[in-house]
Amino acid sequence: MNPLLAGVMLATIWCAGALVVLYMRTKAFGVRQLHSRPAGDARAGVRYAFTQGMAPQAKESVRMNPLSYLAGMLYHTGIFAGLALLGLKLSGLGTPRVLGIVALLGATGGIALLGKRMFKAHLRGISCPDDFVSNLLATGFAALAGITCFLPSFASLWLIETIALLIYAPLGKIRHCLFFFPTRYHFGAFFGRRGVLPPTA
Repeated sequence: MNPLLAGVMLATIWCAGALVVLYMRTKAFGVRQLHSRPAGDARAGVRYAFTQGMAPQAKESVRMNPLSYLAGMLYHTGIFAGLALLGLKLSGLGTPRVLGIVALLGATGGIALLGKRMFKAHLRGISCPDDFVSNLLATGFAALAGITCFLPSFASLWLIETIALLIYAPLGKIRHCLFFFPTRYHFGAFFGRRGVLPPTA
């Protein structure tokens, strides 16, 4: 097997294992006991949190920054396209150029968000090194995935970038790829139970 492909597989095992350990450590804190009488339906809150609650009109920050929202959507779509290309590459099924274009567009969104963080004083002031490292690794991954579809000679560099991304993912903010789902669930369940979600007119 190609040493870089073997490295990607080992890095994937590390990433998955480390994320599971982090999740189990979080679960070890136990479940918060709620003693008040429910004022609403927790399940309705969860449904809202994963559907209407993620729409632009439900978030003030999105309504105020629609271009950043679009850049973020493009960015994440590009990363998912890069992951799809990685899966196809590991399976020996080739790298479709359509996915490459999506990955490159996603990288453009990542660069735009990085530039905003760097050049807007209020964002730069609340940023830490992890914010920049995580963005650079994810953006580089999407960019190299897209470039490799058109220039196969970049495949080795892309795989090296992939290994770096997978190793770092559990250590920085990229771990939100796992924790987004349980935190969103608990947000919806808690405020649904309190009768706050779904919001009423």
